[in-house]
Amino acid sequence: MTMWLLRPPDTGFFDKEQRRAVEVLFDAVLPGGPKRPGADDADAAEYVDRLLAMGPGTHPEIPSWRAAYPVLLAALDTAARQANGGRGVPDLDRPEATALLRGLAAGTLPEWPADALAQPAAFTLLRAHCIEGCFGDPRWGGNRASVIWRWYGYLTPAAPFARPSPTAADGARPGEES
Repeated sequence: MTMWLLRPPDTGFFDKEQRRAVEVLFDAVLPGGPKRPGADDADAAEYVDRLLAMGPGTHPEIPSWRAAYPVLLAALDTAARQANGGRGVPDLDRPEATALLRGLAAGTLPEWPADALAQPAAFTLLRAHCIEGCFGDPRWGGNRASVIWRWYGYLTPAAPFARPSPTAADGARPGEES
């Protein structure tokens, strides 16, 4: 059997701030935990960054997504700054990003630009791309090292997931004396 090889684009679509915003939002959509991988572990943002850098022959909606994402991310950043003391999406913690996404899904974020997708449709797009980036074939850029598949036991026996404990440079765990 011959596998189709997907050549990734040479560069991604997002700039550094946009990419970080997508990472924060995706972490709020599908957060990981100590025993389960999430969007960060799967690098779901890499999936959408690569997807949007591909040509419309890859997927016919890529041109509309390319137009939608910069406007959507800018509008979300404005809403985040209004609600969080001037901090934009890249600087939000998970509960703040979750609250922002709840407002987006409900269509209640203030001062939404007329040229942006309707808020519930924008939420649906973000959520769909996050899920695709987590559960899709790793050749597309997400589901890094098949982390979600392995955790579920898809194509291989199920493998437990354990997030490494964060340690300081001196080897002490956070909250411990060095």
